[in-house]
Amino acid sequence: MDSRAAASVAAEKLFARLVGRWRLPCLFMILFTTLVMLFFTLRVRIESDNRSMISRDPELQVNYALFRKTFGNDEMLLLAITRPQLLRPEGLQIIDRITEDISGVRGVTRVLSLTNAMRLVAGDIGSEAVPLVARPFTGHDPLEIRQALEQNPELSQLLLSKDRQTGVIVIDLTGDAVQQEVGIAAIEALLAARFKDQELHLTGIPLLKLTVSRLIQRDQQVIIPFSVLILGVLLLLMFRRLSGVLLPVAAMAITLCWTIGLYSWCGYPLNTITALLPPVIMVLSIATTVHLYSGWLQLAGEPGDPKTLLAREMRQLCLPCLFTAITTALGLVSLLVSDVPAVQLFGIFSAVGVMLSFVVNILVVPTVLSFLPIPKTGRRLYDNGALSTLLRATADLTVNSPRLVLISSLLLALAALTGVGRIENNTDLVRFLKPGATLHRDTMMIDRAVGGVNRIEFMLTRKDGKALTALEDMTRLGRLQESIDHLQEVSGSFSILGVLRQLSRAERKQVELALPDDGDDLLTLFDLLEVAPDQEFLRKIISADFTRLRLSVRTKAIGTSDTANLVSRIEQMAASQLGASYHLAATGEYYQLVTDSNRLVSNLISSFSLSLGTVFFAIFLLFRSCKLLALSLVPNLIPLAWTAGLAGFLGIDLSTGTAMIASVAIGLTVDSTIHYLSRFQREDRGDCKEAVRRTTMATGRALSISALVLFFGFSVGALSSFMPTIYFSVLTGITMLGAVICDLLVLPASLVLHDAWQRR
Repeated sequence: MDSRAAASVAAEKLFARLVGRWRLPCLFMILFTTLVMLFFTLRVRIESDNRSMISRDPELQVNYALFRKTFGNDEMLLLAITRPQLLRPEGLQIIDRITEDISGVRGVTRVLSLTNAMRLVAGDIGSEAVPLVARPFTGHDPLEIRQALEQNPELSQLLLSKDRQTGVIVIDLTGDAVQQEVGIAAIEALLAARFKDQELHLTGIPLLKLTVSRLIQRDQQVIIPFSVLILGVLLLLMFRRLSGVLLPVAAMAITLCWTIGLYSWCGYPLNTITALLPPVIMVLSIATTVHLYSGWLQLAGEPGDPKTLLAREMRQLCLPCLFTAITTALGLVSLLVSDVPAVQLFGIFSAVGVMLSFVVNILVVPTVLSFLPIPKTGRRLYDNGALSTLLRATADLTVNSPRLVLISSLLLALAALTGVGRIENNTDLVRFLKPGATLHRDTMMIDRAVGGVNRIEFMLTRKDGKALTALEDMTRLGRLQESIDHLQEVSGSFSILGVLRQLSRAERKQVELALPDDGDDLLTLFDLLEVAPDQEFLRKIISADFTRLRLSVRTKAIGTSDTANLVSRIEQMAASQLGASYHLAATGEYYQLVTDSNRLVSNLISSFSLSLGTVFFAIFLLFRSCKLLALSLVPNLIPLAWTAGLAGFLGIDLSTGTAMIASVAIGLTVDSTIHYLSRFQREDRGDCKEAVRRTTMATGRALSISALVLFFGFSVGALSSFMPTIYFSVLTGITMLGAVICDLLVLPASLVLHDAWQRR
């Protein structure tokens, strides 16, 4: 007896004990473990600060830490108020009330608006700071306000739209995530209670992170129950048995409880990526149960002891189910290539969930089925009906016209590949949300009215470590800012240069904003800055020793790929216009999100190669046949080509959500291939065509039901609040349908053609 035969006999004996004297202790052990894990599952937290989406890039983190140490927190909110004749007293009074009320909110460090902004003017003994709009607001001539705004273009661009119908209030927040959350909630409540009659729009990265946290919680409450309902109805329609619904749902619930319980026990909160864990685990768990339950149904009418028959059938299905779990887990584990913790966690715990699903199913399904009598109608259920007719027609097509099947599928794949070139690598953080979401609408409105909803921060230093106080330093910075401001994606920029120009104009009693022509005069301005009263504001734009300054570039609502290209162009401008003596480093909260999103997509593309290699190596270990390995490549790559082409034709960008499809799907598409080839090996007795017919009829129903479960299970993700999750769910579901079509058409056609070639 060879090693495989001995292992097979040992496995059958284990299953015989499992469905015999071990079944009650096994069920008790599962129940106890589930109750323990349920305790941790109910305590899982939702991430509110988005820290798991930040990569572990040391250079990026060091730069941002230095930036925050020097200039403080850069996270802020933008609140826009729109009304006709905004600059009249009534409009200014509303802006002032909102400004004062928000200033008193805990977690808010500074508020800037039209009614509290200061400008520098010439005084009796030099420059002095006066309000941009003086009080009382009722005594102002609108022309006087317009002149003040025209004389301070940087403040005007920041705080007022070009049509002067929309004013912007800039709200700086503390760096503490908990206080930020409390502060944002207080601001929202304040605006709803006191200013609900005004047209207000609120946006900002901190609000985006909090909104994501809220929507994750909402999605968990909606998607999980709806998934259970959809999958339950589908199972009832397919199996038409109560046990065919309750058993898969029970196995799914146990697997989900164990996986999320383990995740929570390890101390991790759910984030935008790991929020996909529940629906993914639920769907994958039921797919395994379908194969085991279908195998039990096929025992109908067979003579012998029911438990012995059940043990034998479970033994035959155990190895294919184990390898489908392994290949799926390998595809998911490949996500560890990413350096973003959220993606790593999703890869690890989804792989753990898949393996736990195998353990739960292999213990629960045969144990529970051992209490039920073998059905008497199972054969009729499998041999008749529309699905059986379709499977017979499929088998006939692959046997009689294998070349037509293979050529047609390859032509469709080539046609789909023409759409792949249309896919762009671009993650738009605001457009993560549905167009109807409040934050999406508010952000796009502010972007249209004022622009600059996002802010890229730069930190400028001299390589020799000297202070940036020379006239040459400021002259070069001025040329760079002028070039940046002319870029199409940029709404404006701000640095210490704006303050120096105002100070110079006031001190020299000039009309135009300009730097002094003499270096000593410029040093005098820096001396005045050292004794200026508002040191808190100055420290946010230049360090106390003047060796580091902050350059803030406000950008329109563009995607991460476009932002990365913009940063690259700015850095090239800096290298050309500043020269080799200076160093300009991009940093800030928004830049981190941009860099991490783009790197995530790049890493996930790399992970696909890893998952492809490991998955097919696992197939080789299972079948120990280069022929079967080679034949399994085509039906597994074609569905991925179809999906990629579809995404291209639909204009779906390659983002943090869609980039995971390939790595996840490759582990899933091979599952039906493994089940088909495992059955084919058992049915092959020298006549390949007859073996294909028997295999298609024997496994086709289970594969079809499993594919439908995967499709509808993933498609429930369309109810998500996040567009990448919707794309991931729907496209992965479509890939599963393509996979089963290829495994029932392309794979058997390849087997028939290969057999005919060998017989020549």
